[in-house]
Amino acid sequence: MKVGIKKLHENEWLVHIGCGAVKLDQFSVALLNITLEHLLALDEGAEHSTLTSYVKLGLRMKELKPLDMQKLLRVLDTKDLLVMMLLAKDEELNESVMANIGGILAKQIEQDLATVTIPAEDTAKESIRRIVEKTFELEAQGQIEFVSENTRYI
Repeated sequence: MKVGIKKLHENEWLVHIGCGAVKLDQFSVALLNITLEHLLALDEGAEHSTLTSYVKLGLRMKELKPLDMQKLLRVLDTKDLLVMMLLAKDEELNESVMANIGGILAKQIEQDLATVTIPAEDTAKESIRRIVEKTFELEAQGQIEFVSENTRYI
């Protein structure tokens, strides 16, 4: 069975599966991609962690400019952010968050990172889901923009 994905609007995608079509938001399309990766890995006898795929989605935050990172951090729950940082174990992400979140909150997060344990997988997925959904929402509204080496302006 073939699967095709077509972007309709900023946060609306049309997914063709066989002869059917479904409209999905950007996060649902990302979940579909994670599920397909998981199925392919299982088919090949390899292991695949959906939690790792969620973390990879959250790591897109590293592509934000400092001003856009600040806009995103203002709307995120600090507990969700802490879970993301614990799971990602990414020094570049941690530095970017600490530099853009504010002094007092940065000190609190730094202390929490040293003492808090990683939550259960379902709880962790929910935290990352909220971060990624908010990220997609702000991107669709044009409030933040992801920049990579492939970004070109005309």
